[in-house]
Amino acid sequence: MFSSIKIGSEAPFEGVGRYKIQRRNVMAFIACSTLTILFFLLIGSDRLLAAENENAASGDAVPSFETSVTAVSSDMEKETDADVMLPEIYEVSISLIYPGEGDKKDQLTASIKNLLVENGEKEAARTLGEMLGLQRKNSKAYLGFYCRKALPTLSGDLNDRAEFLRWFLTGYGKSGVVMVSEEGIKKLRASGRRRGEFWKFVEDGKVPSEKLERIYKADDVVYIPFSYGEIFLLDLVGSEQGEAVVWKILPGGVNRKAWPAGPWEREITIRGDRIS
Repeated sequence: MFSSIKIGSEAPFEGVGRYKIQRRNVMAFIACSTLTILFFLLIGSDRLLAAENENAASGDAVPSFETSVTAVSSDMEKETDADVMLPEIYEVSISLIYPGEGDKKDQLTASIKNLLVENGEKEAARTLGEMLGLQRKNSKAYLGFYCRKALPTLSGDLNDRAEFLRWFLTGYGKSGVVMVSEEGIKKLRASGRRRGEFWKFVEDGKVPSEKLERIYKADDVVYIPFSYGEIFLLDLVGSEQGEAVVWKILPGGVNRKAWPAGPWEREITIRGDRIS
């Protein structure tokens, strides 16, 4: 009897134990599930952060870097242009092309500065010659005016003027110039190959009014422009002092001849189709 009572009295406690075990299992399952969810959430967050960092590194950083470099380069270019001092002959030549102030003149000035830095004086002089040649339709009269107006501003001696003029003529067109030093020359006359009438001097500040006005005199030299292939004659009489020098200048080169001081006379044939 007592045995049946013990058995009967243990049954409720056994149910309670089972309930506690089941509750513990549920709590453990919930905890495990929660940890699993948190784990995957953490992994997903790390991957998302890594993807964002990768996008930022590959997308946004490069354009901003390129922009800053471009800005610096532009500033450096402006500083370079500002640092270049144009020789006076280039300033005078640019002002002859664009007499007033304006964007075109500024652009040409910047272009000539760039040519001087990257390519040297030869290319800069050629560019100016090309622009003036197109603007003035390769006029020999304007070429004489340019020689008298611009060349005296070139630093250096007459040989430097002849060299600059050679570069200038490569752009100007099929023309040439004879330069005759004032020093060493007592008398100068020029005429066509058939002798005819002698050519005349063009007065300073005036435009030639007739075909015979072809000689342009500056302070220390005489300029005679001619067409490519033209043939004409020079008659020279030497003076007692100084060396007389004649330069024949074509786009392809310069031919220089000199004579010592003395009472000599020379007849020189100028052939405009070759250097010699």
